[in-house]
Amino acid sequence: MRWTSFPLLVVLLIPLGAHAQQVVVAPYLQLATSSEVTLRWETDVASDTFVDYGATSTLGTTEAGESWTSIDGTTLHRVTLSGLTAGSTVHYVARSGSWSSTPTSFVVPEEDPDAVRFIAVSDMQRDGSNPNVFRDLIADGVLPWVQQESGGDLTDAVQAMLVPGDLVATGNSYGQWEDQFFTPAAPLMSRVPTYPVPGNHEADTPIFFEYFDLPMNGTPGYEEHWWSHDVGRVRVVGLDSNSGYLIQEQLDWLDGVLADTCADTGIDFVVAQLHHPYLSELWTPGENLWSGSVVARLEQWSTDCGKPSVHLFGHTHGYSRGQSRDHTHLWVNVATAGGAIDYWGEWPQRDYDEFVVTQDEWGFVYLEAESGADPSLRLRRISRGNRDVTRDNEVMDDLTIRSTGAAPDQPVALTPSAEDVPSPEETTFLASAYAEADGDPHGATHWQVALSCDGFEVPVLDRWVQHRNEYGGVDLQAGVDLTDLFTDSLDSETEYCWRVRYRDQSLAWSPWSETVTFTTGRASFTNNLLANGGAEEGMTGWDILEGVVESVEGGECDAGQPHAGDRMFVVGGVCDPSAFGAASQTVSVGLWGGQIDGGEATARLRGWLSDWGGDDEPAMQLIFRDGDGSELSRGTRFAMTDASWTEFGEDLLVPAGTRSVEVRLEGTRNAGSDNDSYIDDLQLRLRFSTEEPGDDDDAGDDDDAGDDDDAGDDDDGLEGDSCSCSSGAGGADAAWLTLLMVGVAVRRRRV
Repeated sequence: MRWTSFPLLVVLLIPLGAHAQQVVVAPYLQLATSSEVTLRWETDVASDTFVDYGATSTLGTTEAGESWTSIDGTTLHRVTLSGLTAGSTVHYVARSGSWSSTPTSFVVPEEDPDAVRFIAVSDMQRDGSNPNVFRDLIADGVLPWVQQESGGDLTDAVQAMLVPGDLVATGNSYGQWEDQFFTPAAPLMSRVPTYPVPGNHEADTPIFFEYFDLPMNGTPGYEEHWWSHDVGRVRVVGLDSNSGYLIQEQLDWLDGVLADTCADTGIDFVVAQLHHPYLSELWTPGENLWSGSVVARLEQWSTDCGKPSVHLFGHTHGYSRGQSRDHTHLWVNVATAGGAIDYWGEWPQRDYDEFVVTQDEWGFVYLEAESGADPSLRLRRISRGNRDVTRDNEVMDDLTIRSTGAAPDQPVALTPSAEDVPSPEETTFLASAYAEADGDPHGATHWQVALSCDGFEVPVLDRWVQHRNEYGGVDLQAGVDLTDLFTDSLDSETEYCWRVRYRDQSLAWSPWSETVTFTTGRASFTNNLLANGGAEEGMTGWDILEGVVESVEGGECDAGQPHAGDRMFVVGGVCDPSAFGAASQTVSVGLWGGQIDGGEATARLRGWLSDWGGDDEPAMQLIFRDGDGSELSRGTRFAMTDASWTEFGEDLLVPAGTRSVEVRLEGTRNAGSDNDSYIDDLQLRLRFSTEEPGDDDDAGDDDDAGDDDDAGDDDDGLEGDSCSCSSGAGGADAAWLTLLMVGVAVRRRRV
């Protein structure tokens, strides 16, 4: 045994003595200024730290740096090259012991360049079904596309890479950093500085902060969690939207940075990046209300300072781009660079007015900021496709915004005019043709209707219609004329005032048109007979029959967003949930007893239903009752399990003997602990085939029902194309009455 153990010992010692140092993470650039650039790398064992560099590939100068042991026992290296010449090319080789890097080069940032360009990517954490997406996105996407775009070297095409979080799948798994992020990104990061912010997958790991040298100008004690850094005339702001850092100190710091930036004539744009979205079309559960506080500050800054701003985010695995209505501010989800795509139909989703395009694809974003007399910021989305469609660097979105430049001409509000008397159920607004001196295409139209020309702060109709709405794989705005708008939601015999404004695709608004007044004619349907049909007044007007029924704001108790307004009904509850909930409102219709008993009355029910994740079931139904409250008949019970807001309703002949109509709401929990049965924007209207309602001699108990004639508020009425059952102006039309006898149901999705 002694004889055999000695040779074994020799065999073991020889490899140890002959071990060659290995690089774990290849050199990458950090914190680039017009005179300094930091290089970082990682080796498997401790050794010296040098960078050889120079103006040519012959190098000639050596700079020593520092090293230290990482959390995982490897060695991290840092060298800062100082005294560099702005705009110069620096060739370099990093050395540690016997290892040296492949020779490469970078360009020192200019002090005041004519243009700077960014690559923005996020959520590259590995999808087990598609493990090489990020590698291919860099090698076959970013590198060839930007070099072709610039016609020159990579460093001419990109000055920085921005990463709004989720660089790896598990931040505390040390090996994932090398495998999932640094190795795939090495060809870009060795030549272009990278500025990331942490996502939720980083899990607040110290590994993130060990690897990256970020600006140390955040709030003391929170350095590198939030920071700002100038790249040319763009101020990049990094924020931490993760749990534990959603604090006022971060918002106060941001306020200070924005105030300084407003007064800084050397900055044209602010580009902020944070991981979590304020709103998300592909994955609404990922929304973060704190991020909304950031968005509000950037919006107001852009308006107050006259400089455009952008916020980049990720978390939802797909691309989205939108803009604020009243501010020159872009919303851009730059994902996904590797994380499993959030495909249409897989998660709770919602079509938001702010977004003009959402795509369930892999890809990256290219930003170009040009300075000069008319600073501009161009954004392009380059797609790599998804599991169903392969795309080889196709440009799927292209937008340029400016801080100056012509706004569209002031439009003219044409019709309805003071001489017109439109039907309140069929009113079409028409404005003059779009015109803009710079040639920017028509981007959006904003329509407002108020009860007086001094009342536009509380409009009865407020529609922002964008030129594009790519949602669910389809452009829902294709073919829409932005110079006219149809509505069927106005009240009868009412005076209104309206105005319109146009926006170009560079986000400049025209002045509002001159206001125009008009008066609607007599309606064939009554106004909304329901009180508080949109939950804006809490539970006023509604009787809770069973379980819990709540009026909640968007996001309250983790609820979804209302269809319109600030609140919605949650039938079953999210703050204090019950497995089943029911509520109702009963409307007296005795005033119209004569028409009802003569078969001349039609009831119209409309309402919007949704839930959180496609499980819980909201429902609504009409119930007709006689003077004693006994049930005569019921309409269709409309119910659904779908996270998209969908409109339901029907027109029904009111049975003879009806003296009250009940609208019943129900919510059934099918999964989870909350009962996410959402209902919003309810309407109950009556229509008659004779012109004047008459009192019924047998309805003495209902003489006080006359107050119900104009009960309710129609501000949250329907807008858009009416269904076929709402056309016509009354009268004893045989075909119409036949249609009413069988009832007409409508289902319309909010898209």
